[in-house]
Amino acid sequence: MVILSIDFGTSAVKLSLLSEDSRTLQWAKEEYPFMILPGEKNEMKPEDLWGALGRAAAKLDAELRDQVGLVCYDTFSPSPVFLDENGDPVYPNLITHLDRRSRAESADIDRLIGNDKYLSISGIYPFAGGCSAMTFYWFRKNEPWVYEKTARIGHLPTYIHKKLTGEWMVDLVNASMMGVYETTTQGDWSDTVLDALGLEHKWFGKIYAPGTPHGQLLPEPAKLLGLHEGITVCAGTNDVAAAQMGAGNETAGRIMNTTGSSEMVSILTDRPVTNPHYYLRNAAIPGLWQIYSTTAGGFAVDWFYKQFCRDMDKKTYFDEFVPHCIRTWLADNPVTFTPYLSGDRQSLEKKTASWNGLTLGSTREQMFAAVLSAMQGVLRTTIEEAKEVLPLDPLIRISGGMATPTYLELKKHEIPGFDYLIVDDCPILGNLALAKRAGAL
Repeated sequence: MVILSIDFGTSAVKLSLLSEDSRTLQWAKEEYPFMILPGEKNEMKPEDLWGALGRAAAKLDAELRDQVGLVCYDTFSPSPVFLDENGDPVYPNLITHLDRRSRAESADIDRLIGNDKYLSISGIYPFAGGCSAMTFYWFRKNEPWVYEKTARIGHLPTYIHKKLTGEWMVDLVNASMMGVYETTTQGDWSDTVLDALGLEHKWFGKIYAPGTPHGQLLPEPAKLLGLHEGITVCAGTNDVAAAQMGAGNETAGRIMNTTGSSEMVSILTDRPVTNPHYYLRNAAIPGLWQIYSTTAGGFAVDWFYKQFCRDMDKKTYFDEFVPHCIRTWLADNPVTFTPYLSGDRQSLEKKTASWNGLTLGSTREQMFAAVLSAMQGVLRTTIEEAKEVLPLDPLIRISGGMATPTYLELKKHEIPGFDYLIVDDCPILGNLALAKRAGAL
């Protein structure tokens, strides 16, 4: 049997055809745009997501697709969706984790519930962009018409699974990322939070372990993907949680660093200890949690190129300029940077980026090295805080488009005391690992 594993990332979708022993037979990738709108809104058109999925699938060999007998997937999140009875979005666009429209609602949650009590239930302070409760409440206050036709509320996996199979589901990881779930006990939807925010319990469905076989592929998505209808589809999950599984991390203390559009660190723990400075989320395996933080990664690198390095082509930028900055300025750089180009999903205050220490003698190389160093500082702080919770594995698994040997030099300098192992295609392979764990194969 051939397995189709799909990774819906922040800026692109990747499809891989895998053998049952996890060998990659073929893969394809297609980008999709997101929209930056007034009011700190960040959205994506559903037709762009499905269009990219169809174009990527068309690149895959038809004979291999004919052998596919199982579909599994992961997505970026938080990604709030409001769906009608048919699973179509009531609010026309998909909301991404870069969205910050609900910043003011953090104060409402403090007033209605209390930030510390909310942390003790959900595992997170009410950070805008960090979980979806504030977005849900924003719509109650500002666009209540959305709820008139809403049958279910979820994240991107709920929407995708409904369209693929006709079945409703919420996975264990995304349940905890919504901010209306009892994360610290891995219990159920929180009556305290739902009632305080005026959200109806019927909008939040049954929670499934990631990888659980749940429904069969419907004719329309089967045609889009070039697959046979009736193929089993497994419950999807969050991309970082899948990446942990793809890296072989299944025990407390293991560390996963994904370095793509964003820099993310996820540390598995069997001790649900909360902290205002990191997220506590469910892991893909019941009984485990994630200590998690994130900051700008590839987005910042691309931004710097567009603003300061357009005099060189991208190959020169990545192959020569970036390594030169890392090797020349990490050890002794008078310039520093606050790494909040995309805000800070771990702060109740709005944060922005800035350089410090600039003089007439400062160079763009120094400025860029400061950007890279500051990004790693966010991850380093989370790892240091996790050390207070449990013993950590000295090997950090790392995956993503930024994971190059030169970039590892940066990480070893900025996050000392650890070795690094590059592991490819972690979310893609993690989807298959979760399906196997759930008995789908």
